[in-house]
Amino acid sequence: MPDVHLMHKVLALVASCAVLTACGGSPPTTPSKLPTLSRTRFLAFGDSLTAGEVTVPLGTVPDLRGAGVLNPPSLRMLVVPAASYPTQLLPLLRARYPAQFPSITNAGVPGEYSFQGVQRLPSEMAASSPDVVLLLEGINDLPFGNTDLPAGSLQTMAADAKRRGAVVLLSTMMPGKPGGRNTQNVALVEELNAKIKMIAAVEGVVLVNLYDQLLPEASTLIGSDGLHPTEAGYKRMADVFFAAIQATLEMK
Repeated sequence: MPDVHLMHKVLALVASCAVLTACGGSPPTTPSKLPTLSRTRFLAFGDSLTAGEVTVPLGTVPDLRGAGVLNPPSLRMLVVPAASYPTQLLPLLRARYPAQFPSITNAGVPGEYSFQGVQRLPSEMAASSPDVVLLLEGINDLPFGNTDLPAGSLQTMAADAKRRGAVVLLSTMMPGKPGGRNTQNVALVEELNAKIKMIAAVEGVVLVNLYDQLLPEASTLIGSDGLHPTEAGYKRMADVFFAAIQATLEMK
């Protein structure tokens, strides 16, 4: 007569092996879930710092003396879209969120004052229908010696973008490098940045502190004109914006 207790033990052992993978002791694994964003259409709005203007040494462009210019400048500013922070930010987003294919519209206009940005923002938002606005503007106002106008313009733009349904990431002004022809007054930059922090709190938008993030490396991240980033500087800007986007918009 079969041993009933022995048969029960054998059946229990077979059942436990079926639950495990080949009796190896490891449970079946499931594919990890890809990270996703709550919003994927980005508008990078601002001036030359968004457009991607860089300082180019005179030796890399045609010699202006041949055109009758007796005292050519020692450097020249050129917009290089491939160097801009939005261009360098896009592959970071698409690598992290491949299932969603995020998009970025670069709406940077070199030389723009903040009040002009207030006038331009509605049409840019209508054209690209963004659900996120990356806002960096105001540095061109500082030579006038007053931070109230750019601060007021930034608050108006942040509120307008919110009203149109976008999440706003508002950036501080960036640090400069001393001695350049476009170097801005440090006291005014810091004064405007203090107001930008207050605007972010009042409007309930995300603060992106480019100033603090780039300041320790400003000597290498800012070009010889004292204002515009090098290509490495634009890459660093992209990294900072990426971290803010991940912290704010990545689905948990």
